[in-house]
Amino acid sequence: MKTTISNGDITFISDSFNVEPWVLRFNDEDTNYFWRPESIEKLGAAVCFPLLGLLPDNKYSLDGKEYTMLSHGFAHDFDFSIAGKSETSVCYEIRDNEKTIEQYPYKFSFQVVYSLNGPSLRTEYRVKNLDEKEMYFSVGGHPRYSCPIGNEGSFEDYYVEFEKAESPKNIVKSYGPLSIIEKHFSKDGMRLDLNYDMFEKGCFCLHPFNSDYIILGNKINSRKTRLDVKGLSYLQFWASVGDPFLAIEPWYGSISSYPAKPTEGVWKERPGTLRISPGEERICYFDMVISR
Repeated sequence: MKTTISNGDITFISDSFNVEPWVLRFNDEDTNYFWRPESIEKLGAAVCFPLLGLLPDNKYSLDGKEYTMLSHGFAHDFDFSIAGKSETSVCYEIRDNEKTIEQYPYKFSFQVVYSLNGPSLRTEYRVKNLDEKEMYFSVGGHPRYSCPIGNEGSFEDYYVEFEKAESPKNIVKSYGPLSIIEKHFSKDGMRLDLNYDMFEKGCFCLHPFNSDYIILGNKINSRKTRLDVKGLSYLQFWASVGDPFLAIEPWYGSISSYPAKPTEGVWKERPGTLRISPGEERICYFDMVISR
């Protein structure tokens, strides 16, 4: 089910299935700052919980038992319920059930909250431990931003501008050769020029990430997408060659190597995994600000 929220500046449409962001636009125009695929086969995992990436043979061990979990966890397979809504915000939620317990032996509440403030969309991941034991998890998503925005120009006309210098030496995971990615970084590390050749084999991921914000801009007009990402654990970039989007993925917790290492199949020992005590809630968020 699709839900629309709006304020005096922008309108946002999302879907309860996979809490997929569908549309973010200024109220007086149709230009969408999110990319929507034409075919259902290209729908992605808009939200990833409680796993980021893959497990060795899709299996992990926890407290002496083995569990099976596929890529990016299970949240993206669910139609979320609406736990709250106002004119400018919507809160989606799933809770533990028979399907999740088979993969993830915890009682939990997982909420995704979208809220508007001026030309800004905030995405919040709220994880609450409803169990009587410490809970381990990771959370993030695959938001896909229009690139080009409004079909103005081409993918190669766009660039990512960093608040602070970033380095390809901090790429901790890459499906393709690092040499191809390195050549698109500016010498001062403040800019990454986009080209599909960086994504022929898939994504790449930066850690640590120094900047509190990044800007997706272009060489032909003033339209921009800014992401305020202070507090993330990893920042991943991904594009599907030929499709007009760039996925900029703020991730919180533990990612898997490529290919996944056997040690990453021990749930409590995955580097960076987040943990919360019984009754505790953890909130991770980032802001998307659009301009024209």
